[in-house]
Amino acid sequence: MEAVKCMKKGKNIKVILRKPIDYYFEHGMISTRALNICRSCGIVTVGDLIRCYHKGNLRKLRNCGPYTENEFKSVMGLVNYNYAVQLLEKLDGYDDMPAKLKDIIADAYKRPLLDFSLDCIKLFYDTFGDSKAFYTYFFCDQQKLAKRFNGRRSNELKHYCYQLLTEIHSTLREKGLDDTYTYELVVIARAIIWFSDESFAAELEEKDPELKVRRQALVIDYEDRTKKHFRGYWEADIKKLVMPTYSKALALLTMKDDEIRKIWYNLPCWRYNSYDLSLVIAELRETLFLYESIGGDELGKTVVMNNYRYLTEKQAWFVADFHKQFGYYPMFYLLREYLMKTTDREEWVFAKATGIYDGHPMSFEEIGKELDLGKIRVRQLFNCSMRYLFRDKEWHHYQFRTALVVTEVDDMYRSVVENEKVSIPFESFAIICTDGFMMKLATVNDMRFLINYRLNISDIAKVCSVVKARNNRIKGEANSLRLVDLLKDIPEDKRKLYMEALPVIINKAYGLVVDEAGNIVLPPKGVDVVYELTQILRKKGKPMSFDELQAALIKKCPAAKDKSSEYIRGKILQSETIKPIGKSMRYSLTEWEHVYKGTIRQLVADILNEAKRPMHIDKIMKKVLKAYPKTTKRNVVSSINQDEARFICFGDGLYGLMEKTYSKKYEGMKVKLRFDARG
Repeated sequence: MEAVKCMKKGKNIKVILRKPIDYYFEHGMISTRALNICRSCGIVTVGDLIRCYHKGNLRKLRNCGPYTENEFKSVMGLVNYNYAVQLLEKLDGYDDMPAKLKDIIADAYKRPLLDFSLDCIKLFYDTFGDSKAFYTYFFCDQQKLAKRFNGRRSNELKHYCYQLLTEIHSTLREKGLDDTYTYELVVIARAIIWFSDESFAAELEEKDPELKVRRQALVIDYEDRTKKHFRGYWEADIKKLVMPTYSKALALLTMKDDEIRKIWYNLPCWRYNSYDLSLVIAELRETLFLYESIGGDELGKTVVMNNYRYLTEKQAWFVADFHKQFGYYPMFYLLREYLMKTTDREEWVFAKATGIYDGHPMSFEEIGKELDLGKIRVRQLFNCSMRYLFRDKEWHHYQFRTALVVTEVDDMYRSVVENEKVSIPFESFAIICTDGFMMKLATVNDMRFLINYRLNISDIAKVCSVVKARNNRIKGEANSLRLVDLLKDIPEDKRKLYMEALPVIINKAYGLVVDEAGNIVLPPKGVDVVYELTQILRKKGKPMSFDELQAALIKKCPAAKDKSSEYIRGKILQSETIKPIGKSMRYSLTEWEHVYKGTIRQLVADILNEAKRPMHIDKIMKKVLKAYPKTTKRNVVSSINQDEARFICFGDGLYGLMEKTYSKKYEGMKVKLRFDARG
């Protein structure tokens, strides 16, 4: 009876009709049998129960006997039965509404809002010809409202409509009509508007800061409830349907029971009852109406109490004020306060091991000496405490369950130490974050990351080491490295996870960009001597001497560390793109096919090999000067005379090759090369 009085006090009838049956099971008003009957028949709220009883179907339910029926009647006795039946017969049409509700909407419609321009007011009345048209647009067919509302191009008109709905909402609350179906329609219409259009909601949040609190609190609440109810069979299709996003929450809010069941049974997991999904929606709807009925500091405190149910009311006020001032909840501070007052041995071990008391963590051996326990038992207690704290106590300030990589680890730790005034070592902070949310701490390039437990730290380190080595290599121009080539040793089922996580890590640790095709862009680094010399030769368009190349390199790259002749000459000798021209200390590009790169002696041999008869030195010089413009006739003759095994002189400046056979005409003209050179 005390529970009944407690629930009747300060509660209007509509609130009770929206309450899920599970709430009354938790308060001991119905038994497990009654709860299972409701779950099997899709009875989610008290309103569903009264509707079923009014149609005469309650006693027809399987396993529902006289004792169970009396339990149900005790719940239905919380409200005036006849009035509840009238409320449950929802008024969808404007003509069916009570006169006083019509008057409220009509008065709000006729009274122009002076904060808006005349063009906006005129556009409003042109769009909605009367109050009935306005009601029909916003309060009926809610599933299509978001699409129609987003189609409006005028943001000022959107603000005008939202402000008008807000005034109707306030008037209904002031006159005590917040237990009517019209009031529910106003709340749902407002929620649809700021749930569906993100850009418009951002504009509204600037004028109404409480709206942002409501939106964030509803999504967090929705996420917690879905994970709670679907923990046993959180399959991919169910997760896709109820994933905590604004649009999914909005779509579910506006669904009817038969539509929910239809969607549910179309899933591959149809063997499960849709009761859980209906319960999530009922609880979400109840939370929405709760937040819409309060404001100011009370709203902040209520949000905290809903999200952190283990806090006292005094602590909840502190958290709400802290959030209002700094923009986040000081949960590490509260966690320490909670642990310092607890007497549970598991939590005491956790607090001592992490050092959250005084910033000095203790080892398992030291804790074991104080408790007279072995190291293995202390570790077991520590692991038990983590599960107890993070699940049952709903400690969830840093939510890492869905993230593959968390890059702001150091920033979060700094905020805990500086803003929340909690003296805790980073290692303990990492333990709290990773063990509680199945993540691991990885260090890349002296930066710390939290990575999902499905990723291997050694694989990430291996890939990053290759990227670092390739990035540090001296290169004159940008090139790329395919990320998928570095993941050949990773199993295919996990490769997709690495392709999502590694770009974030590589960008944060090395400042490198991974493009849409999965290529790691490596920018130029240092002075690549070979590359720069190649560019100099390509720009010049003709061979250059070593001195010319060295001077041009120093002028182009004054920041080069080593500009000595030995260093530059060594780089040229190792290069495949730059080749010397014989022994003349002149250099050209390998790609230049028009440039002869052999010695003068080899060039003369090639010229004589192509000729059918001996050639005069003057004709030879014409061809030699094309490749070696700075050489002289004396140098060419001297070079030929030094190679008696290859060349032969026929006198009068005629030269040929020893290996070739000439006509008898030239046989008598043969002379020794050294004699011809002296002559």
